[in-house]
Amino acid sequence: MDASILNEAMPDIRDPELNLYDPANANQPPYTAAFVARYRAAQIARNRRITAWVRDRLAALKAAGRTNGEHAFVVHGTMTDPRWLDPSLEPNGRKPGWCYLGDPRVVNDGPVGLARFTTLRSWLSQWSFDEAHGDGPKSAAAISIPAMLIANGADDACTPSHNDRLFDPIPHGDKERHTIAGANHYYFDQPNKLAEAVGLITDWLGRKGFR
Repeated sequence: MDASILNEAMPDIRDPELNLYDPANANQPPYTAAFVARYRAAQIARNRRITAWVRDRLAALKAAGRTNGEHAFVVHGTMTDPRWLDPSLEPNGRKPGWCYLGDPRVVNDGPVGLARFTTLRSWLSQWSFDEAHGDGPKSAAAISIPAMLIANGADDACTPSHNDRLFDPIPHGDKERHTIAGANHYYFDQPNKLAEAVGLITDWLGRKGFR
């Protein structure tokens, strides 16, 4: 989330010290650990403000007798991460100033983006920091069958810590991990990398006796 947005109804109102895409911002790559910590805290705070508004809106609908009522809304600024601009943060083979959907400066405010169009209940289920049901590490800790994780060496969406947080909690030893060197998130223009991923999966399924 873009931590610089201060007013959801007026997304152009932004904290200049947190606006990563403002060239006038004094905080520039390589970012300090203190700035990254501040930025992460501001991202969570913004997420929680939206969640609080969603909860208030649902309560108002219920009070009005609209128990099943919904409200669709737009979430601005959802492609901002210091890692896109500073490759020294969780380094891999990704190129700086880029993300899996293209130029993050454009995607951040464009019509295509994670959670760009959502509803009250969808927000709580998918995107709320505190209430979303999607919890990869928690789910990984419940895996009891053989598991394989494929990491892409130049992933421009999931940086190395994503892979660690999913792989490490798997509680048994029948797990393996592979990295496809130079592969981006969706294998754009990388048919050979895609074929390598398919080959790894096919081989693993055969070795594990899955059909």
